[in-house]
Amino acid sequence: MKVKVVSDTLFKLRPKLSGQLANSEKVFVKNGTEFEVISYTEAEGDHTRLVLANETLNGQRIWYGYNPDIEIQASPVKLVVVSDTLFKQRPVVSSQLSDADKIFVKNGTQFDLQSYLPAANNHFKVALANKFLGPLNRNTWYAYQPDVRVSGSIVTLKVISDTLFKLRPVFSSQLTSAEKVFVKNGTEFEIVDSEKATGNHVRVVLSNTGLGDRQLKTWYAYAPDIVIEGNPPDNTPQPVPEPPKPPIPEPPTPEPDPDKPTGPFRLPGFSSTFYLSEPIIPNGNFTWAEATRNGSRIPVNRDVVYGIIRIARVMEEVRSRLGNRPIRVNSWYRDPASNAAVGGARFSRHMSGDAIDFVVIGLGSSTVYSRLNRWWGSRGGLASSSIFTHIDTRGYYARWSYGY
Repeated sequence: MKVKVVSDTLFKLRPKLSGQLANSEKVFVKNGTEFEVISYTEAEGDHTRLVLANETLNGQRIWYGYNPDIEIQASPVKLVVVSDTLFKQRPVVSSQLSDADKIFVKNGTQFDLQSYLPAANNHFKVALANKFLGPLNRNTWYAYQPDVRVSGSIVTLKVISDTLFKLRPVFSSQLTSAEKVFVKNGTEFEIVDSEKATGNHVRVVLSNTGLGDRQLKTWYAYAPDIVIEGNPPDNTPQPVPEPPKPPIPEPPTPEPDPDKPTGPFRLPGFSSTFYLSEPIIPNGNFTWAEATRNGSRIPVNRDVVYGIIRIARVMEEVRSRLGNRPIRVNSWYRDPASNAAVGGARFSRHMSGDAIDFVVIGLGSSTVYSRLNRWWGSRGGLASSSIFTHIDTRGYYARWSYGY
């Protein structure tokens, strides 16, 4: 990721007018200069906070650039406007907004995106990577999904509280100064991988340059101090048809007793017999048939079984929060072969059993996402496509849109 200077400017150590800064707090940068950056963040006074990657200016890596004088380049995520539309400051009908809170965008306009997420009322929340729109030079807007097309993928880690990145998932007091690095609130990184670690930490792998004296890319971050947003490139799951039901035998057999469980099967690590027709949680609404795709995907180990039970409890809460509407499960547990066949992510939570793609009858997926987002918080992942909602219990905050 690069920043390009598009007009002779001053990079500053504080986001202030240059006349308010000492000469030692600013440096002249010529039009056309480019820098590789680790991260960039909105800052006050129409500035962007830049963390330079492979070089420093006057011995410093963190500078503030004046937004009209710089462009962030080469984002892998693109947005194309496919119908004349309005970008908005809230995801509501445009007539509910003042003129200052909406801006006309013409069909065919293209933007690089820093990030995008599902939002209420069939909108995307988009952060533009290289443009600032409107009289207040804003880069975060809401776009009506049918009016735009998004392509490409990026996963971003955002630091939401001053924190330490560590080489081991332990208390910072147990680490030497060489094993930890301070990271300021508001810093953002592109990452290629993340997973839950011990001690309420998340193991993250940075995608660009590293941190610390050794420029390392793999670190442990304290889960409450970060949020992860974005969809990995290989994660495009598509619903697949239910497996065919067996033909009706001849002559017809008597109707089964609706109170008698059917579909006996065994689960690894358990001695008792389970039944596909039975609810996973006693008196619950979700069955083993839904979790295992009618018994065609039996869990490979006991941990997967516990993952299924864990997310089944969550889904009972989800159903209650959404007015006890019927819920259709699109996809639950996937063994690795099934996950690859439907286009799931390489490290999909579905393979751990604790993720579900689902549809709430009578509610659009963007509405479901917006109603669950704050409630679900940092307990796990939440995502949306135009046709289903995803939830998982990974144990840290992750949000994304599938882009379709």
